[in-house]
Amino acid sequence: MANLDPLIRFQKFKMDEKQRFIAKLFAEAENIYNHKQRMLDEVMRERGFADKSMDPWVITGFLGYQGLMKKRVALINKEIERIEARIAMAQDDLRDEFIELKKFEIVQRRRLERRARELAVLEAQMFDAIAIDGFRCRLAEEGLTALETV
Repeated sequence: MANLDPLIRFQKFKMDEKQRFIAKLFAEAENIYNHKQRMLDEVMRERGFADKSMDPWVITGFLGYQGLMKKRVALINKEIERIEARIAMAQDDLRDEFIELKKFEIVQRRRLERRARELAVLEAQMFDAIAIDGFRCRLAEEGLTALETV
């Protein structure tokens, strides 16, 4: 039976790496969400300015600006979908790694428990042998045989 501790440590290391990768993906997604929100806030600010203005050039300019910003927001939404898909895949991969880790840990624990039981049996046999030898020595000192005591 091989010791699985090195393999368990390696699995934990792989899980830590995957968790760091997922954290980076979440940070990237947060940056994209923040960028999108800043763009939407800017459009609302410009809309407020255009609504207050009576100049047709401002209104026409805002409509062009709004169309451009809609395209940018659509691109950002596609990027958000891509990041969310990568996060979901990474989380599935992490879940699989966790399952593998638990399998190794369970096998290692069962091996250790089995070994402990085997050692307990061996220890009991050893103590029994010592007790029997002690009993025989005491009988020999008293000049009796084991059959005479029964």
